[in-house]
Amino acid sequence: MRNRIGFIVALLALSGLMMFCGKGDRGRGTVAAEAWYAGAPLYEVYIRSATPEGTFEAFRRDLQRIEDLGVRNLWLMPIFPTGVEGRKGSAGSPYSVRDYFAVNPEFGTEEEFRALVDEAHRRGMRVILDMVINHASNDNVEMERHPGWFLRDSTGAFSREVADWSDVTDWRNEDPEVADYLARVLLYWVREFGVDGYRCDVAGMVPDAFWLSAIPRLKEARPDLFMLAEWQDPKMIADGFDADYDWDLYHRMVEYRKGETLLGKVWSTVRRRRESYPPGSLALRFIENHDQQRAAEVFGVPGYRPYAALIFTLPGIPLLYVGQEIGATHRPSLFEKEPVDWSAADSSVYRTYTGLIRLRAAHPALRGGDLSRVMAKPPESVLSFRRTGREEEVLVLLNFGGKAVEATLPDSVAGKRGWRELAAAGGTGGRSEAVVDLTAGVPLSADGYRIFARPAAGR
Repeated sequence: MRNRIGFIVALLALSGLMMFCGKGDRGRGTVAAEAWYAGAPLYEVYIRSATPEGTFEAFRRDLQRIEDLGVRNLWLMPIFPTGVEGRKGSAGSPYSVRDYFAVNPEFGTEEEFRALVDEAHRRGMRVILDMVINHASNDNVEMERHPGWFLRDSTGAFSREVADWSDVTDWRNEDPEVADYLARVLLYWVREFGVDGYRCDVAGMVPDAFWLSAIPRLKEARPDLFMLAEWQDPKMIADGFDADYDWDLYHRMVEYRKGETLLGKVWSTVRRRRESYPPGSLALRFIENHDQQRAAEVFGVPGYRPYAALIFTLPGIPLLYVGQEIGATHRPSLFEKEPVDWSAADSSVYRTYTGLIRLRAAHPALRGGDLSRVMAKPPESVLSFRRTGREEEVLVLLNFGGKAVEATLPDSVAGKRGWRELAAAGGTGGRSEAVVDLTAGVPLSADGYRIFARPAAGR
């Protein structure tokens, strides 16, 4: 690749600067509210399935569609060549990386990837890469040169911690040479291509010492770099990540949809996370991703609506996986080329997501305001809460039930003056500039939601 040799030589000269920090050096705190990634939706893209062609160039031409959707931040699943030895499927998993300094020729060339990133930046978008630090393919290019960099079993064969991941071998991340090599990989894509951050696969399986050393190096090179950990543990924030996954909330939502838990458990999951994480830390919230079944399949249509509204009105970073915005029910295989069927788009689903994206963009209280629960009745199917910012207060009512209900709000909320409706789903209510009276109850459609706002106290 262009400039690769000179780049690596220069980084090797700096490698002596890399020192591992002890646990006592933790304490990277919270994310500034004005950070470009704070509260903004993230759009996950699998290049292989995002377009019929499955290439960088085809997706570059598709950026206008993404812009029209209202999303500005893109997460590209791994773009590197995939391994052959032990390969799953005919195309292989993107998480089985053969060469960290190359792009998958199936997707295109280095220059086509550069053109994609440049075009995204021209449109005011950001691009983060999916990076695999825990393991590599069974035939990674470094295996012949540095066989000692990889985990081996008692027989001396290359091995892995998770037996089912038969197409990969684990890195020995605790080895300083391995850690330095992988930190140089991370720096390379930032400096050479201008990527804006990383989603780090199974980040909690990588030693803390690696992140405590590598992330400061990255932030020094690019202070506004976004680091997302695919893991859920407050230690990831202490290790330097800006955000991690909210797996617990996803699982509670699925359990509620299946009738396996109460709605109160969904809210208590949100509350527990806020109590256990540093103030201002970010959670990635989702109702689907490439590891889970499609939201339209799990929650149904229109059953998905209150769940989607929940992740777009809670604090954190809401996630969309390519095809989710049109109600796709088929999850593309990681191991085969299975393009999203854009011809089967459900326009009602698209309108719901674009409405929620625009609502979040237009109301700062939804991105960074305080969160407090409002005890509405009936509690069996209705969840309501407030987001309070400097300029306005937003009231969210979600009906997770399959029947229409009328929610009754406490006088301390309903009795406030100046409520106007911002959005609704399900046929009841809708955006209105007129002041509405909430004291007589709020009708909610089945699987619906209604969202109101008023000026903040003192305004």
